[in-house]
Amino acid sequence: MKNAFLARTTRLVIAEHRALFRIGMRKILDDAAGIEVVHQVDTYDALVRHAAEAPDVVVIGALADVPRPPVAARRFLDSRASDRTAVLVVDDQAVLPAAPRVGVLPPAAGPDEFLSAVRMLAAGYAFFARPQPADPVEGRVGGPEQITRRETDVLRLLVSGQTNSEMARKLSLTESTVKFHVQNLLRKLRLPNRASAVAYAYETGLISVGELPTQARKP
Repeated sequence: MKNAFLARTTRLVIAEHRALFRIGMRKILDDAAGIEVVHQVDTYDALVRHAAEAPDVVVIGALADVPRPPVAARRFLDSRASDRTAVLVVDDQAVLPAAPRVGVLPPAAGPDEFLSAVRMLAAGYAFFARPQPADPVEGRVGGPEQITRRETDVLRLLVSGQTNSEMARKLSLTESTVKFHVQNLLRKLRLPNRASAVAYAYETGLISVGELPTQARKP
């Protein structure tokens, strides 16, 4: 089931004054299922006005009145009325304080990386979090060294938004084998579902947002 952790349409605002960047992001998002671009703005003041409508995600790039994305993002975070609105900053070297539902993506990222970042944030995750200690009753969270190379391939494709059937085709496996690998890696890492596996991959540094794979490694 594709992106099962996003049960409703994600409402998004693009804040970017560079036309080519803005048009490119809009095209990627318009072609994606479950995402609606509700506004495009090119100034910080316009971003603040439309953010009052509580979109699910705001993508912040270079703005006409605040050209440095990290500066605009810090201002927005300081004034953000609710953690419900996630913030994706498009910048090479942005360093932001850890905060709920905040992420940074380099401008060189590809379409799949961009969509994965948006969906991660919409699902409630941040790219600054560290793995939380497990409940003592449940035991420790497993480490990436516990999963096999093939399970790592499956995890990387899962992070990029692939369905079981798509992963099966890319890895030349049956769909039932892919399901087995997914269940096995969830069991080894002591994670409850696929969404938590995606979050785990980012939080542990096993996969970074700017380095999502276009295909899995060959066995």
